[in-house]
Amino acid sequence: MKKISCILVLFSAVFVHAQVESLAGHNYFRDQYQKPGFKIEAFPSHLPKDSTKVSFRDKLKKHFMDAYLFEVHEKNVNLYLSPVVNFQAGQDWLDEGGPTLYQNTRGIYVKGTLLKNLSFATTFVENQARFSKYENNFISSHGEFYPNASTVQQNGVVSGGGRTKPFKEGGYDYGYAIGSFLYKPIENLEIRAGNAPTFVGSGYRSLILSDNSYQAPSIDIKYNFLKKWSYGVHRTRRFNLIRKTAFSTVEGYYQPKASSRHYLNYQVNQNITVGLSENSIWSMGDSVTTKPSSLYYAPMPFFGLTQSTNHTIYGFDASEVAGKKTKFYQQFVFSGLDVSQMGFQLGVRFYDLLPNSMLQLEYNKVGSELYTADAPNMSYTHYNLPLAHPKGQGFDELVIRANVSIKRVYGESKTVCYWLKNYNERDLLPMDNESPAIDDLIIHQQFELGYRINPKINFCLFGRAVLRISDIDPTQILLHIGLSTNLFNNYNDY
Repeated sequence: MKKISCILVLFSAVFVHAQVESLAGHNYFRDQYQKPGFKIEAFPSHLPKDSTKVSFRDKLKKHFMDAYLFEVHEKNVNLYLSPVVNFQAGQDWLDEGGPTLYQNTRGIYVKGTLLKNLSFATTFVENQARFSKYENNFISSHGEFYPNASTVQQNGVVSGGGRTKPFKEGGYDYGYAIGSFLYKPIENLEIRAGNAPTFVGSGYRSLILSDNSYQAPSIDIKYNFLKKWSYGVHRTRRFNLIRKTAFSTVEGYYQPKASSRHYLNYQVNQNITVGLSENSIWSMGDSVTTKPSSLYYAPMPFFGLTQSTNHTIYGFDASEVAGKKTKFYQQFVFSGLDVSQMGFQLGVRFYDLLPNSMLQLEYNKVGSELYTADAPNMSYTHYNLPLAHPKGQGFDELVIRANVSIKRVYGESKTVCYWLKNYNERDLLPMDNESPAIDDLIIHQQFELGYRINPKINFCLFGRAVLRISDIDPTQILLHIGLSTNLFNNYNDY
């Protein structure tokens, strides 16, 4: 494994006596969690202890199609294990004689509970892949910097996947490991630690914090009080992919920085929830031993305002359920009082307009200076990737998503439209971010048809078609077929 990393959204998946930690944050799971009236599913059933009454064929079918591949259930221990794979091959239909596109992912996913109040989840994944042209441009443009007399940028970063190394001709090699645990010492207190990013909001995108970036070690403490209120403190160590020029190891360390998050949520009633948050990037210097200001550890907001180098994003998040099938949601974020330092999101989800279907409409508008700090290395990023929206800042976006399933056969459609004006794709890089601003209209249309072999881990056989149209880049039509355990989001609609 190449790096300790963390890809995903932390969601509550199942209950026994205590919450069970899960790393399954793919949109397939998120769409279910956001459905009005959704209730945490019962603890996954397992085969009866007297398994002699169950044939080997039935046990194999159950574990392959309805449960985890391996399960252990003892008095105070429940353990679940499943392989993680993503085998797919594809082609750019408009690129005659172009190389075969592929993804080759192998790994393992484990989660479980210990006693009554401790749960954990972890995964280890190795990848080799060859991407399309527009994906290659994005990956390479976010690579690591080697400062010297002439600054060099090398390798690349895959959204949600991490830093890459070259693999054969035109391919990438990258790996990651995710781990987290949840501890509830008392009913109203939750302590999470690990390296999984948090997704804030009810939308397809988040303008506050999302799973677009790379994994980072963090701790999150949340306390529920007065029945409807909760207050949380989140601390994370982050990096700019800038190699230090002075080092005694084989390679220079990356430039560190830290982030803090304070959030206050209020459940107005059963249908309306609102939240406020302060999200700050803190300097950790650039010496051999680095640490943030001591005020960073204070569990209260606004102390970051005492640090002139800090960059802070304030966020408002809300959702409202209307009836039994509709959910509205909004976000408003700002880092200053100018319009260019603000952003907002408006969205709605409609469920079961057709049986077992979901339709989502979402509009995002992000100012051109929302996430940029005065010092480029203090911008709202990690591993050279935006911490919120994968497109960064300075755009308007419309997202239309629809999916429907008939038993285990499913179909999905996703339309993403970007309007870019004076957009600079290198605005948020920690150095060497000067490039000409562009105007562009980008349309990303994706269709997918598949068979969900195992809904528990979203194990699917699928075919996918992507049409990407741009006023600047060549049109691409990407066709893929594959077999994949879809636990995590991998954004390529930038």
